[in-house]
Amino acid sequence: MTLCRSKMVRLLLAVTLALVLAGCMGASSAAKPVYYYTLDYTPAPRSFAKPLPWVLRVERFTASPPFNSQRIVYADKGLHRNAYAHFQWVAQPGELLAYSLARDLRQTNAFQAVWAPDGASPPTHLVTGWVEEFIEEDFVQPPQASVKMSISLIDVREADPVRRILFQKTFGAKVPCEEATPAALSVAMSAAVSQISTAVIEEIYSRLSR
Repeated sequence: MTLCRSKMVRLLLAVTLALVLAGCMGASSAAKPVYYYTLDYTPAPRSFAKPLPWVLRVERFTASPPFNSQRIVYADKGLHRNAYAHFQWVAQPGELLAYSLARDLRQTNAFQAVWAPDGASPPTHLVTGWVEEFIEEDFVQPPQASVKMSISLIDVREADPVRRILFQKTFGAKVPCEEATPAALSVAMSAAVSQISTAVIEEIYSRLSR
């Protein structure tokens, strides 16, 4: 009986120690908060010859893996990709870019109306996008933000599926980070997106004013 009781005591001590260690590890993990970053830039002022009578809606953009999540992805060499454990975007890059472009298009006052992805009114044209790259490149010095996305402009009034696509074009930009931090990355990424937004808006206006 004494031997059995001794084994029971040792077993209880082992289980208790395991639970204590698990609790400590859980507390340590929970103590590390997740910090969220977003895009923030002032759209460049633009002056167009005349407003156009079209209603645009920017659809939610799709994104290639691994950019179809909120993870802040970085590349430090070759084809290696990784993500920060405690730093994320406030939304997936596809959503960030779509809403930013919709805002920038609206502020030009160059179209009758511009709707964000949730806009319910029927548009004359759709702007769709595919995020090919939204990454911090650490294999160069200084590190840089790199953005690449493919944009399509679609005339929803056109019955012919081929003629509906007015253009499909890839836009890209790279902006150096002032320092190797997620905050500096978000600033550089904002500048890169601003450059792309300017080019996309000029392309859309050029096509629709013909």
